[in-house]
Amino acid sequence: MEYKEFTDKIIKDLKLEFDEVRLDGKDRIYVAKGVTNVSVPIKPMYKEYLLYGYNNNLKNYIKIIRDILDTYKFKLDLSNVFPFIKLSEFGENIQKDFISEDLFCNLSLFWVSDEGEVFRFISREDIKNAKVDVNMLKTESFKNLNKVTNPLIQLEKTLEIYTLRFDTDYGATLFLSDNIQKQIKHKIGDDILFCIPSSSSLLCAKYRETTFQTYKHILQQLALTDKDINKISNKIYRRDSDGNYSIIA
Repeated sequence: MEYKEFTDKIIKDLKLEFDEVRLDGKDRIYVAKGVTNVSVPIKPMYKEYLLYGYNNNLKNYIKIIRDILDTYKFKLDLSNVFPFIKLSEFGENIQKDFISEDLFCNLSLFWVSDEGEVFRFISREDIKNAKVDVNMLKTESFKNLNKVTNPLIQLEKTLEIYTLRFDTDYGATLFLSDNIQKQIKHKIGDDILFCIPSSSSLLCAKYRETTFQTYKHILQQLALTDKDINKISNKIYRRDSDGNYSIIA
């Protein structure tokens, strides 16, 4: 099965097991039972289907989802929460009051609870039940993000373009971490081009008028060939030396 056919089929089959199942944005499946819900990434489900077959994969994920939904009512653990960059329009077609705030340009920050196999996007109901305020959630999430280390490496010695050495679901969001910002300043400078085509991707380049067109083209091509299905944006952004953000392509 191709990816779309697989997505349609597994949503249909999960509906036989749970109260509510629907596509959550473009790359996740929202599953609810009673008062609990979870957002399951489709990419690993599809990869495991290719390895182990459809029926085994469906059975495995039904168990994973049940373990999350049936064994406990969701309890917010601040040691597992992270900020998460998405397009600002993410979640508009979902009747959930996810916590979010504008970031820059066409991007917003959401918050997730890392449940191991899945991410759960955090709603205002979740923090109300946990007796946690939004400021506490944000503070703790950035503490957790800043514990994640990942070196920026140069794509080629002749190009002032850098990317993360290790793949991680927080790759794009690591742009906001203290560690990556220090690396950017040290290796690239204050005036940068960057793109975050997917959740696992971060590409940064030095902004210079003489190399602008070349670097813009390279970043566009790398964004278009990014294979992670958890897409964010193919736009190319600039942060100038005054800290102003803009979309330049």
